[in-house]
Order: sequence, then structure tokens, then C-alpha cells
Amino acid sequence: MSVNSLTIKCIAAAVVLLQISVIFADAGHHRRGKELLDTEDSDFFRCKQASRKSCCGPENAMKRFGDKDKVAADECYAQVAEKFATVTATTPKQDLFSADTVKITKKKQFCLHECIGKKNHLLTEDGSLNKTFIADYAMKSVFKEQWQKPVGLKALEKCLEETYIPWPAEDKENVCNPVYVQFQHCLWLQYESNCPANKIKITKKCEKTRNRYRMQKLTSN
Repeated sequence: MSVNSLTIKCIAAAVVLLQISVIFADAGHHRRGKELLDTEDSDFFRCKQASRKSCCGPENAMKRFGDKDKVAADECYAQVAEKFATVTATTPKQDLFSADTVKITKKKQFCLHECIGKKNHLLTEDGSLNKTFIADYAMKSVFKEQWQKPVGLKALEKCLEETYIPWPAEDKENVCNPVYVQFQHCLWLQYESNCPANKIKITKKCEKTRNRYRMQKLTSN
């Protein structure tokens, strides 16, 4: 894998982490949609924070949530690539970490996740959450262990009813519904933050991650 390819994947994964600062920084949920594509918080674009690794239990329950169909995922990658082909072709070559480049990368991720969510029936046709299907899927296929079920159920109850930031009304180009990215991150955050004491991994990295969770939970209450 080339360095450029690895870096792009790192930024793409970090898109999900960026949503924490956007979603939970304010108790109100009526902030302007333009904030969805803000790129000022560079801390969330650091490669070392890019992956959604789990510090709860022996396995990563949220790994590839709703994204286990490789054929469907490949189809979505192709569709999104085609959708943004014109933008890529007409946009001057820019620094990989410039605001415009990062915004385009974020847009691609929103569109990719929306496509995958629809193909797996986790989203409705307009890209909103298919709540009943998601709850059933999560409790049967994700939170399978007995100890996971109350934690997962609590996370679902919160995140399925969360009000997420919509696509910026003034942005008319390559519009996608960003709710699925935000929902996935909410679910992961709640699951990790409410992990039973006897299932918590004790490592330096996990402790740093849990400290970050606590800060974010405090600002979201």
C-alpha cells in the first residue's frame, strides 16, 4: 500500500471521529449545517486517532457495523468515485490537508456510508435511520454476548433518538445524508463509555481514550 493511499484512508477513518466534536460540543441540536463540514479542529485528523478500536471486551463489537457485505461495499465505492469524478477532475491539485480537500473527503465518506447503509437496509430511501431494522440487526448480530445486550440496548435507545446535524442547506453539490456516520459514532461512543468494569481493557492507549470519552460526555450533558 502506498504512503498516499494509507494517508487518505487515515483521513477517511478520522472523519468519523471528527463528528464527536461537532455532535457533542453543544447540548442544543440546532447548530448551522455548515458546521458539519468544518475542518478547523485539526486534532481529530491525527492518524493515530483514526480507527474505531474497542477498549471494551475481547472483540471489537462495532468493527464493520453493517458493512460485512464486501460486494455491496465495493459497489458503493465505485458509485461514490463516479459521483465525485467531475469534482476531482475540475478541482486544482491541492495539499492533502487543505480545508477544501478535507471537505471533499468528508463528503465522500458521508455518501459512501449512506450507500452502504441503504444496501444493508439500515437506512431508508432518503438516508434516514431504519430504526426497527437497525435495532434488530444490532441486538442479533453485534451485541451477541449476554453482557453486551444491556450496554448495546442503552446505546441504541440514545443514538436512535439523537438529533443529528443535517447536510448544509447552502451546499447543493453531491448532497448525501450524513446521519449514518454520526449515528455509528454515537453508538460506538455510548457502547465504549458504558462498558462494564470487568470488561474494560487496561492499557495506556485505552486509558487515554476513556479520558477523551469522559470529556466529551461532560460537554454533551
